[in-house]
Amino acid sequence: MSDQRVIIVEVTPPREEHDEQHFLEKEIDLAESKIERLQDKKDRLNKRIGKLDHKTKSLTKSNERFEEVLDRSQQEGASRRVLETGLESLKQSRETCLENEKTLLELDLEALGIIKKMREWEVYREKLKTRQEEMRFEEWMRREEGLRYEDWKKSKYSRD
Repeated sequence: MSDQRVIIVEVTPPREEHDEQHFLEKEIDLAESKIERLQDKKDRLNKRIGKLDHKTKSLTKSNERFEEVLDRSQQEGASRRVLETGLESLKQSRETCLENEKTLLELDLEALGIIKKMREWEVYREKLKTRQEEMRFEEWMRREEGLRYEDWKKSKYSRD
């Protein structure tokens, strides 16, 4: 009978693969950092939008009440000068409301741009993580190829 020996060879990943793994880790960290910064920026912007929206709604309600006061004053025979001054104040206040609403629309558009950038970075990060997982699986498969059948049956792939 011939003497058979089993040689187990452990394959180490090539240098380029190690560099790619390191690159992927750095890129994932970069993507997560960008996502976090964009999230912070979005949160600050949403806070600003909320304050401006509240301010605009309050101003709109004040304008409605002021308009009612002007109508009553006119019915009660207030002087023309008082009415003109009141109407001018109301006009300026309405213009302020319109400017605030325009600013709100611009801020909403900016927030959508931030959300879009965040989504792009999230997709990029997921692609990197997928590639990283593929590399881990390929490395595991290379190790498995060198195992004896009994050892191979016991082996399990772990994503950790």
